[in-house]
Amino acid sequence: MYEWLNLHFSLATLLWLFPITFLLHDFEEILFVELWFKKNYSKASQKVPGFFKKTFHQMSTVTAAQFTLPVALQFIMYTISTYLAVEHHLYPMFLGFNLFLLLHVVMHIGQSLFLGVYALGIGTAVTVTLPYSLYLFYRLVDENIIEISTIMTSLPYGLITIVIVYLGHNIAHRLLR
Repeated sequence: MYEWLNLHFSLATLLWLFPITFLLHDFEEILFVELWFKKNYSKASQKVPGFFKKTFHQMSTVTAAQFTLPVALQFIMYTISTYLAVEHHLYPMFLGFNLFLLLHVVMHIGQSLFLGVYALGIGTAVTVTLPYSLYLFYRLVDENIIEISTIMTSLPYGLITIVIVYLGHNIAHRLLR
């Protein structure tokens, strides 16, 4: 299978699929955030650890419109990082963002198992983001573009995602009440 993918997808195409796979995943979250909390809040909130209950409650009031702003900011940053990787072979930010997205998939799986419900976004996390991420990292290492150690040293760039999401949600909460 890897041979077929390697033959039919140029590296540039593979890299540009990152913002697309991100959007596909986040569209699921945007579309269903309000419905998910309506349907699952009572059951899930009972299992949420005490230190996270306040955040979970705040998240339960987020509208689809409010959820869209941080996603748009992430998309802009992810597109810039992809451009830098494709056109200038600057990979650290791109790798950091992709590693964070892969960790996000693990988080969705953990949430589903821990909460005992279909976690918001797990469908596309497992069927789109996970296969993309695994193949992306395989391909970059296989073609000697990066080393495993490069992936790990790029992780701090992924922290930018947390800042973007936090700021995006704060701005959205103020603008879109």
